[in-house]
Amino acid sequence: MTQPAPPLLVIMLDGMGDRPWPILGGLTPLAAADTPNLDAFAAASATGILHTVGPGRAPGTDLAHFVLFGYPQSDYPGRGTLEALGAGLELHPHQIVLHAIFVTVRPQPDGSLEIVERHPRADGDVIAEMAARISEFEHDGLRVNLIHTGGEEAIVTVGSSDGATLPSPDITDTDPHNNGWPAGSVRPLDSATDWLAASATANALTAYLQHIYTELAPADTSDERPFLLLKWVSEPRDIASFTAQTGMRGHIVSSSRIFEGMGQLLGMEHQQVASLPNLAEDTSMRLESGIRALHDGADFVLVHQKAPDVAGHRKDPVAKRDVLAAIDRGLGGLSKRTPHTFDGRALSSLPPGTIVVVTGDHGTPAGTELIHSGDPVPFAVLADAVAPDEQVSFDERACAQGILGHMLGSDFMPLMLNARGTVRYSGGRLSSHTGLHWPRDYEPFRTE
Repeated sequence: MTQPAPPLLVIMLDGMGDRPWPILGGLTPLAAADTPNLDAFAAASATGILHTVGPGRAPGTDLAHFVLFGYPQSDYPGRGTLEALGAGLELHPHQIVLHAIFVTVRPQPDGSLEIVERHPRADGDVIAEMAARISEFEHDGLRVNLIHTGGEEAIVTVGSSDGATLPSPDITDTDPHNNGWPAGSVRPLDSATDWLAASATANALTAYLQHIYTELAPADTSDERPFLLLKWVSEPRDIASFTAQTGMRGHIVSSSRIFEGMGQLLGMEHQQVASLPNLAEDTSMRLESGIRALHDGADFVLVHQKAPDVAGHRKDPVAKRDVLAAIDRGLGGLSKRTPHTFDGRALSSLPPGTIVVVTGDHGTPAGTELIHSGDPVPFAVLADAVAPDEQVSFDERACAQGILGHMLGSDFMPLMLNARGTVRYSGGRLSSHTGLHWPRDYEPFRTE
């Protein structure tokens, strides 16, 4: 009888990758941080360096995880879909979806709009009232709807109002992600597959933004006013489930709406957890939740920790170093796969043979204007089927010398399935969906 494949636990330190900084003595925040638990884990593991979507390419959390979960980048529907699904919205065919945020802008003499504050601290009721005033709009056969999802955030959908004109996702964003920059215009992409549809969509959204600018004009003569920025346009599409693609039952532990949407898109369970103010305790709580999910029958658990990314966006290398050190204090016991420990207390034990991975999804470099970077992230895997190497530190330079070398995000899931003993034999087609795993639930031949 074949032994059951071991479960897989991935600890994802979002935005962990970074660069060396003079203020840290020429070290990255991770290398400068006091991380005895991560270093012990690296010493017991095989290590490498990971480029989630390729060297020098800067993904968002959403795209990086989609690829790490075993899907081709070309199948990615776009973050707008995940945001909408995460907010509980029902999506329809022949519709595009965008994420939107209310911002404060200042009109300039040339007619452009300077972004004063991308995250205005406006009263929630005020934003909800503004959203209601601009919730519906039509232009030349296209219908635009805005759904307020909380705070300054909203979802915008564009669909046909005449049954003939269809929207295109091949348009530009208007959000440059920086205060002090001008809001962008909506234009069709040069690479649009249907330029006429993309142009019609851009024209409809441009007319909508002009409507917003007029409708939300302040009653006084203030030189600042509310406006809306659009980004992450996507077109919903059907995607093979995570189970069909990998043969595993997936579970995500996070505090993010993005992962609620990812779970719905891919058929993975999502456990929403509230962040705790103490980062070490917060990390321990997430790890404990992930271990419980493994005992409850999940084959693959992702424990997501957003704090390194948040620290990177503060553009303070010292603060990011300290965040990583605090996270490390919540990761006791990983190196020996013994009971998870925190603050001197033994907590849950991992199921026998659990494969444990620690890595990141992208770089969020402190000290630059970059949103994310294409800098690689360290990777370490502890598994019975994978021999450890000689690296004893968990940081960018040490892991780059590890036995696993430089890997792409598309290598991640095959490597994990190989360690589980479930990777698909090249060329084998036992099921109608040719995923990455060797299926056990294929349809057997039966005699009549």
